[in-house]
Amino acid sequence: MNWYTDDPILTRYAKRYLPPAVLSYLEETFQATGKLVAGPMDRRAVHTDREGQPRLIRYNKKGEEINEVWYNEGYLQTVRDGYGTGVVGLRYDENAPEKVPFLANGILFYLLTETECGFTCPVALTQSVAFVLEKFGTEEQKRTYLTRLASIDPDVMEQGGTFLTEIQGGSDVGATKTVAVAEGDHYLLTGEKWFASNCDAEISITLARVNEKKSTAGLGLFLLPRTLPDGTRNPGISIRRLKDKLGVRAVASGELVLNNAVGYLIGTLDHGFKYMAEALNVSRLDTALGGLAIARRAFLEAAVYTSQREAFGNVVARYPMVQETLANLITEIEAGWAMAAQMISKFDQVHTYNTGTQDDYLLMRILLSLGKTRLSDLGVTAARQSLELHGGNGYIEEYVTPRLLRDAIVNPVWEGTANIQALEVLKTLHRGGAAPFVADLQATLASLEHPALKKLHPQLSAEVARAQELISHVLQQDQRQQTALAKKLADFMYDVYTAVHLAEEAQYDLLNSGDGRRLLAAEQWVKLVFSKDADRGILSGEVLTDEQFEALVAFGTWSV
Repeated sequence: MNWYTDDPILTRYAKRYLPPAVLSYLEETFQATGKLVAGPMDRRAVHTDREGQPRLIRYNKKGEEINEVWYNEGYLQTVRDGYGTGVVGLRYDENAPEKVPFLANGILFYLLTETECGFTCPVALTQSVAFVLEKFGTEEQKRTYLTRLASIDPDVMEQGGTFLTEIQGGSDVGATKTVAVAEGDHYLLTGEKWFASNCDAEISITLARVNEKKSTAGLGLFLLPRTLPDGTRNPGISIRRLKDKLGVRAVASGELVLNNAVGYLIGTLDHGFKYMAEALNVSRLDTALGGLAIARRAFLEAAVYTSQREAFGNVVARYPMVQETLANLITEIEAGWAMAAQMISKFDQVHTYNTGTQDDYLLMRILLSLGKTRLSDLGVTAARQSLELHGGNGYIEEYVTPRLLRDAIVNPVWEGTANIQALEVLKTLHRGGAAPFVADLQATLASLEHPALKKLHPQLSAEVARAQELISHVLQQDQRQQTALAKKLADFMYDVYTAVHLAEEAQYDLLNSGDGRRLLAAEQWVKLVFSKDADRGILSGEVLTDEQFEALVAFGTWSV
């Protein structure tokens, strides 16, 4: 098995959206990673999840407090192999033929998440810390820390962490109580972090209060190394305990106590929240990709299992309700990739190529929140549906489905829940994001000129107009009404955005290969999200045909 070459959706998006020279440069890496994640890394993930979870070692044999986390040898090999793919370092690869876009890192992240979500949580955090230092760090901080975060050499590479959550705050970052006091060329940080994933990371960033300004205005962002420049351990950092989590058990999530911990200021003193928000952009992008990757793995497991399992004298995958479930699932994955491609493209336009305008930045923020919310949810629903399609076997830990479900459930929670993301969308709309969002839809819709899309065009036009109308309506309400409607609006915005862009992806295939399969997926998606008949489709007479099933689920061709 090779989860890169065996994935027609992933390879197709890599071919369309990566610069040809970059794809050629990285093709061998993608293929090697696809083989790695489908084989040894997947086997090691089972052990880490069950018997090999990390453990906190508070004291050494002399009774000295050391606060070290123990990891099993298999997981440590996964760390070496995983970072060795370049999942963090590719962005900073000076040997590449041209600047490597984040999409390349995203493809590796996607592949790694299909096998071990507990490992890709630290990967996302490491990417976030590297990104913050890339954008806001001093040249000395980049030389000292960014080079290690970006290294693929296991003897040099160090992992990152972002310590944000405090017990009294959660998503209310403005309630942060950790305090930073200046002392010479550094600061001393005192406070507690309630949920710190990758809590023993060597190079972390954290927020701390630097003045009496209220809420987030008084926060600075600090680099928090576990090892100080003179080689000694940062004495003010201790791990109180590790969290006993439902899933993603491979990552050590703990409670941190900071007691005059040495920290180094990043950027301007009271711009900390602004910088951390950019780190969250990276981790939200990764969380969205992670949900999509879990959905892909869940679909793969269900498709293979139901194609081999026999019940009542027939292969399970031949039964109409099973076919509908699988077809709907792959349709949601197709819609998710249509969103992910645009979300990452905007991120690269703004942050990699530095060609984005303010409108591009606002649209990127909206897409990140929409993608994070819905793709996180997709991972959960796909894992549950896959488990159900396995029947009783799906509930047994010898199969991967229980782990997929447990791991998927964290994605809707961390880096901002659906409610928080909806408020982010609302805030960005108020800041001028409505115009670029609607303009993007209208421009994409106007580009759909292929005759095969003629049937879809009227409904897509109507839904784009409806999106503009609903956004305007919500923004005109009082604050309580806006808050109450924010999540409903965000859901609709995701539905219409993915529908229009999936149609554009379908047109691209028709023009370049003549394949109508993605058009079939676009038509299925429009039915799923916009057809709300009172009879639930019972009277329509529409039933998925074997030919449609083969095209969607088995990736056959579809003629238009």
